[in-house]
Amino acid sequence: MSVTRTPVVVALLAVATATASTLSAQNQSMPRIHAIELTFAGGYFQPTGTSGQIGTVELTRRPSWVGSSHLDFYAPGGRLGFEVSAGYAPERIRQTTGGFASGSRRTNMMFGTAKAVFGRSPRLSGISYMVGGGVGVLHRKKSVMDAAESTTNLGGVASLMLRFPIDGQVGLRLDAQNIFYSADYGLGSKMRNDLFLTAGLGISW
Repeated sequence: MSVTRTPVVVALLAVATATASTLSAQNQSMPRIHAIELTFAGGYFQPTGTSGQIGTVELTRRPSWVGSSHLDFYAPGGRLGFEVSAGYAPERIRQTTGGFASGSRRTNMMFGTAKAVFGRSPRLSGISYMVGGGVGVLHRKKSVMDAAESTTNLGGVASLMLRFPIDGQVGLRLDAQNIFYSADYGLGSKMRNDLFLTAGLGISW
């Protein structure tokens, strides 16, 4: 290579490097086109305010597994969104009479939530995190107090989501949802804070 061509080559390489850096920065700052995400997850259900009473029979709501799905719609800016979710947990009720176990049963609880979410959505590159708040509903096919009846409780929900991208469309998602509502399980009406912890795969498009 001649000496007269060397400055030209160096200049071209510098321009190419600068252009590539500018395009990379623009691509990172531009929102992703994937505005909708569907997540299937499973995990752990932890009830609070677990004690109940029917006559001489003591009731205890027990933890269980939970399965859920989440459907999210994210705004173009990557900071706001809306989510609906639904799930199922068996929620076993332990019965005790005079200090001795007298059986157990399931309530077959289903739940749903609708909430606004704020933070860093999957429309931005990197790890996502969103906090949310809205309304939640719990429906038990067999109520805590009477297996022959169903009950529905309406309340609020608060949530936290962390998402770790695997590729451009799929990510590992961790969710914590707290559904809070008022219910009387034979010991007076009390505020409950039932916690749902799940992990799953989210697919966006």
